[in-house]
Amino acid sequence: MAAVTGADTIRQRVEHTLVAESVDLTSERGRARAESLIEDTLRHVKADQLAGDNDPGESLDGAARELRDELIGLGAVAEQMLSDPEAQEWMINGPRRIFRDTGERIERVTSISFADDRHLRAFIERLLERVEGKRLDRITPRVEARLPDGSRLTAAIPPVSSNGHPICSIRRFTLGASSLTELQELGFLSGEAAAFLAACVRAGKNILIAGRTSSGKTTLLNALGQEIPAQERIVICESSAELQLPRILANCVGYEARNKSVDGLPEITLEDLISDALRMNPDRIVVGECRGPETMALLWSLATGHSGMTSIHGNSAEHAIKNLIRFALTSGARIESEQALDWVQEVEIVVHCNRPRSPHDEGRNFQPRQIDEITEVAGAEGNRATLNPLFQGAGPDLRWLGVRPRFAHDLAAAGFEPPT
Repeated sequence: MAAVTGADTIRQRVEHTLVAESVDLTSERGRARAESLIEDTLRHVKADQLAGDNDPGESLDGAARELRDELIGLGAVAEQMLSDPEAQEWMINGPRRIFRDTGERIERVTSISFADDRHLRAFIERLLERVEGKRLDRITPRVEARLPDGSRLTAAIPPVSSNGHPICSIRRFTLGASSLTELQELGFLSGEAAAFLAACVRAGKNILIAGRTSSGKTTLLNALGQEIPAQERIVICESSAELQLPRILANCVGYEARNKSVDGLPEITLEDLISDALRMNPDRIVVGECRGPETMALLWSLATGHSGMTSIHGNSAEHAIKNLIRFALTSGARIESEQALDWVQEVEIVVHCNRPRSPHDEGRNFQPRQIDEITEVAGAEGNRATLNPLFQGAGPDLRWLGVRPRFAHDLAAAGFEPPT
């Protein structure tokens, strides 16, 4: 018969006490009780170890940490994933098909796996325990949720997951840079471009940030937000709270949309939130991302004199403007494409972010993220917006073209002197 180790003793004592006291680990009070039990038990078992009752060479701190992760954290596997400093996104395609996006490459991870579908399903449900009003079952076989650390969870189970397994992705928002200066140091943009964009923000220009998924749009939006003058009042509207600005800026509040719940709670859309934001006396409205009817609501707020910033998916600055028109047309407003084109001209600057593929490597490997377009929306000609490129190059090689934008006077007042 195998000897009982100190780690076994800690687990048995803690679990026995939790069961005896009927501790609810889903409550704050229950988790605090479990934390206290683990600490007390660890201290007592260490004392036994010193007295010679347990193996003196056995490390107990690691066992206590693992038990803490299981009982009051998100579970050992989740804690390992969310503490990985290199992982920007986890993609779980089944119990043993797990991939990690490090920013430079997407790679398969074999050191983490689940025993079976039931284990993977329990892992997802454990993550959802900390999110109010979210669940994954036959009635709601797909779910999107924001975890306590800000990570975004998207999950589904069969039959919505057609590969026969529970699937999920966990996108982490670990900001590698929080300011334009730090982005410049990472080669995301040049000093000239950083100075120009900072002046655009200070001057209250309406900015559209475009790019593909994981191209750095949210990171750039956060960095630009820190250039907003301190005396302004800012309202943030997001489908899932990802921007850090409400925590950083004193006179800044954030709204988060909500899907209709199976418990009968009504849906709160981004369109609703932008309408509410207009009643909050804002100087500037920031919408995390436009991809539907909220687009027209934002354009309306820009037309009524509020400064604004948002992001959108697009393969180029021109493609981003086309998408903005398409999304504006999905609103309840009865407008034609020509009218949508007129509304879109409320946007003054389009910044395109890119995450280029490495041309010589096999697999999904990437070069560093960078800005490759900064363009003025100069007007419209026919049925197309007229774009006026202001910079050429990409990343640290972005250089001012010498073209004078229509709002050059505002930039000068904001402290921007074009390079000569």
